[in-house]
Amino acid sequence: MVVSSREEYEERAISLAKSLCYEVHHDSRGDMELKTGGELINLRRNLFLNRDVMPLFDAKRWTKNLEKSYRAAWRRWVDGSMFRCVDDGNIWVKDEDEILVRFYE
Repeated sequence: MVVSSREEYEERAISLAKSLCYEVHHDSRGDMELKTGGELINLRRNLFLNRDVMPLFDAKRWTKNLEKSYRAAWRRWVDGSMFRCVDDGNIWVKDEDEILVRFYE
């Protein structure tokens, strides 16, 4: 859902919603079964099936990276570099853990 504007976000959301498709199938016993498909279903499925390995849902990884930034901020305070003029003053933390995402169709 990364887009450049509010209008693009709305267009993307509508596109995802319109991609949904539902089909009714009958199994060998005659029971009805609902099959779903579309880009939104695939997105939901991939988020659900990968949630244990994705950084978005990995609280331990997030906490470890937050603690790295606290240490970096403390180092800046101790050595006085926080008072020097820098580009933006932000602390960027590199996530060095591997991301093991699989895509399901």
